[in-house]
Amino acid sequence: MFGSKTVIGLDIGSDKVKAIQLKKRGNRLEVEKFGIADVYPNGDKSSPPADPRELKTQAIRRAIDDARITAKYCVSAVSGESIIVRYIQLPQMPEAELKNALRWEAEEYIPFHIDEVNIDSVVLGPSATAGKVDVLLVSAKKDLVSEHVGLVRGVGLTPVIVDVDSFAFLNSYEIAYEPQASDCVALVNIGAEITNINIYLGGTSRFSRDISIAGNAVTQSIVQKTSVPYKRAEEMKQAIGAPMPENAEATEEEESSLISSIRGTVERITGSDLGDETLEASVNKATRNVLMNLVGEIRRSVQFFENQAGGHTVSRLILGGGTSRMPHLPQFLSSELEMEVELFDPLRNFQVASGVNTDLLSASKEHLGVAIGLALRKVVG
Repeated sequence: MFGSKTVIGLDIGSDKVKAIQLKKRGNRLEVEKFGIADVYPNGDKSSPPADPRELKTQAIRRAIDDARITAKYCVSAVSGESIIVRYIQLPQMPEAELKNALRWEAEEYIPFHIDEVNIDSVVLGPSATAGKVDVLLVSAKKDLVSEHVGLVRGVGLTPVIVDVDSFAFLNSYEIAYEPQASDCVALVNIGAEITNINIYLGGTSRFSRDISIAGNAVTQSIVQKTSVPYKRAEEMKQAIGAPMPENAEATEEEESSLISSIRGTVERITGSDLGDETLEASVNKATRNVLMNLVGEIRRSVQFFENQAGGHTVSRLILGGGTSRMPHLPQFLSSELEMEVELFDPLRNFQVASGVNTDLLSASKEHLGVAIGLALRKVVG
């Protein structure tokens, strides 16, 4: 039905809306149209002037208008802690029987009444246990999906697929990095409200969870620690970034220059004299507290995966999402997790059409992993 229709990837984040239209030209993929819009144009999320749903509606329209997108079909996604992903084993059986069996099996794995959720599944392949198959089971609360679909339809779009953020990010990773079957990596997409953790192995997802520790939690921690307004705390977060790892190698001259630069930036933002370094130290402490909680959740997720029967060692972490733009965050995570951390570039295998604002596209690439992964659902078969 939708094969001949143009379909866009629409990532409706809590901070930004991203709209991407892709096209396949021979063996190459091309970004044909692109738009991005802030949900909170004034940058202050602490006291929104309107209902969040209305703000998102306006942002969707701005992103689509700026991209000059006329397509009426979209692939979008939901995320959050009410998205439950489980990896289970079932006896080998015909597909129709498997679907029926899953409804009964799901009740054991999902912490909601079965009538309250939408369920989907994918057979990953034969299990290590003879006579069984590994199955990826995904459930989402019906009210979450219904609200999301209503938002999409409210701007005149028809949802073709409603995906899950972490799997869209995985789709984008596969196209950008073309990983080997033996690669085992942690994909960590840190947005404003939600962090998606997905462990990729053998061409598919083998672990996935969403946690509510992300960029906004860092900003709110700075507000509580320093009493500065929310918008200024957000600016300070982006100016100072994550605490520098204690084992980072830097000369005294480089370190002095960096500290002076940070202090000068913060002084301009706040209008305060940081001669005593009190505010700067408070921001660092507030940021570290939240990031260490995030590190703990990532570490537990990786250890859970690695400790499973037949588990593999996660070799590196691919970091994406808008919060990945924080200065020094990859170095901080690498130091704390004792793992190689690489910033994700979702555009590395794409050409760009002549009508696209390449400067804006490049400046926004950390935000685009999910949107590109969604758009790929109807471009790469």
